[in-house]
Amino acid sequence: MGRLLKFLMPVGMIFLGTASLCYGQLQSESAWLVAGAVCVVGGIAILASSILLRRGRVEPLPTRHKPKPVAAARSDDPDSLVAQMLAQGRYSLLLRPQVAQDLERHQFEKALEVLQTSMALVPDGTVMLGEANEMNTEEAEDDSRWPQQRAVRVTPYFLDRYPITNRQYYEFVASGGYEQITYWDTAIWPAVLDFVDETQEPGPRYWVDGYCAPGEEDHPVVGVSWYEAAAFARWAGKRLLTDAEWVKSGAWPVKLSETQSSQRLFPWGNTMDRSKANLWGTGPGAIIPVGDLPDGASVGGICQLIGNVWEWTRSDYLPSYFPPEEFISESPLKSIRGGAFDTYFDNQATCQFQSGDVQMARRRNIGFRCAVSVCDLALYREPSPENRDEEVPEEVNA
Repeated sequence: MGRLLKFLMPVGMIFLGTASLCYGQLQSESAWLVAGAVCVVGGIAILASSILLRRGRVEPLPTRHKPKPVAAARSDDPDSLVAQMLAQGRYSLLLRPQVAQDLERHQFEKALEVLQTSMALVPDGTVMLGEANEMNTEEAEDDSRWPQQRAVRVTPYFLDRYPITNRQYYEFVASGGYEQITYWDTAIWPAVLDFVDETQEPGPRYWVDGYCAPGEEDHPVVGVSWYEAAAFARWAGKRLLTDAEWVKSGAWPVKLSETQSSQRLFPWGNTMDRSKANLWGTGPGAIIPVGDLPDGASVGGICQLIGNVWEWTRSDYLPSYFPPEEFISESPLKSIRGGAFDTYFDNQATCQFQSGDVQMARRRNIGFRCAVSVCDLALYREPSPENRDEEVPEEVNA
């Protein structure tokens, strides 16, 4: 009976539409003509779709099974609230000095454990930005007006070991991140409602019905603007890293003397090895999970800095090969680093290469990861007077 109804419904629509067209022509009624045309076209479309699906020539869209977000914590249950924040990946907020002092010791130790597992410590030091061979001295009338390599001092910070995944970003969306204006730059408030997916739900551009494609939960989240990346970072209690911090985490400079230092061209060394990065020509031609290619990690254990997806930074983009006073952009540009799965040239997939994009860009090959300064966290706590003999976790060396 169900199959019969599925067949009769479009046939009936075609019949009624044809009758309406005939009546409209006889009576010169435009409304009947329009209604008849709609019925005929709709009936034909439904009938054709049913036939094609039955023959296996058209595949229905995959169903998106969204996971349940972390359950809301009870306002009168501190343990529940802490557990919720840990499950959401917001451990950095728990380690803020003003919050950490009110945690139970087991809560503090758990937050510290998750921090050390999820993020890598990058020590302080000086990093060189820019490539020495970027200057075209033959074309420059005055070499002094072209930027040289510059040394930038970086204080210690923690950096996500992997780019932010679709799974992690979903917690931000499910918790109402797109509805809480405090996470967003004031300059972008009027446009937050425009950051929607393919079905007009809040979220990354390429999601459907508020979630990523099946099987892509552990892929880096893409299709997010710089503003969305910054909002997620605030929600998580972190921030986007600076240009210098990104370079330092991959190049890992080593001081040789008071005036010299050595830093890597790639996170794994000074020679390109395409088996260690997802790039055009040697990779699958698509984004891969963040846990793949662990051999391409940096000295500090930070993965996929090169390839897979470009990464937003908080720094403005100014091309080092162009005089700043002559560089004009219609919109502010933010620096992106690392190359992506569709990056073809080796020289665009190094720790030194810098590109840029407009802050509103929501591209298929740009993601991000987050950082937090060591000085913003409480990494050690004295035992309480009544528990002086309890075991104290080792202090994190910065």
